[in-house]
Amino acid sequence: MTEQNATDTEAAQAPAKRKTDAQRKKEFDANRKAMDELCELYPDAFNPRKPKPLKIGIHEALAEDGKLSKTRIRRALNVYVRLRSYYACMQEGVDRVTIDGTPAGQVSAEDAAHAKEKFDAIEKRRAERAKQRPPAANRKPRADGDKPETARKPRGARPNKPRKDSRAAPAKAPAAPEAAKPEDSLPPEDRMKRKLEMLVNKTKN
Repeated sequence: MTEQNATDTEAAQAPAKRKTDAQRKKEFDANRKAMDELCELYPDAFNPRKPKPLKIGIHEALAEDGKLSKTRIRRALNVYVRLRSYYACMQEGVDRVTIDGTPAGQVSAEDAAHAKEKFDAIEKRRAERAKQRPPAANRKPRADGDKPETARKPRGARPNKPRKDSRAAPAKAPAAPEAAKPEDSLPPEDRMKRKLEMLVNKTKN
């Protein structure tokens, strides 16, 4: 096969792969919906937050009850028994329950060991994903976090006014009132007479 033929083959397979991923997602969503419906119909036996080990062959009891189709029962159990919380509850000697929550057998050592292997595998994958995440110290700080607090001015701050120089020249003293003229102290008749004399003398000169 030539390089060109190999490229054409990969290009032809790419859409099929994307279609398979879409189908898987659609199937997973349908399974989750069926599980939610199962938990709602049988709350005494199914609780994803606080699960209990299920009776072996519980799918037969569910089918006999007739509330769900066999397809929906299969979809629901396919998700429920693979939950991390369900693997954690599978401890040796713990009672299994049937659809009404009553005991129906116990978890064997073999089943408990198998559940622990599945649980450890989930924890390992979670740890690997956590390592791939960037640490908090390397995250980019916020834009306003780069400025120091001392550089920020408080609201309402008034600009500093220049201080007055204490060596400035002293203020000028108020001017003294002018001395009263001699004629101002004379009676009105004498002032008039003196003004006439001054006028006469001025005319003569």
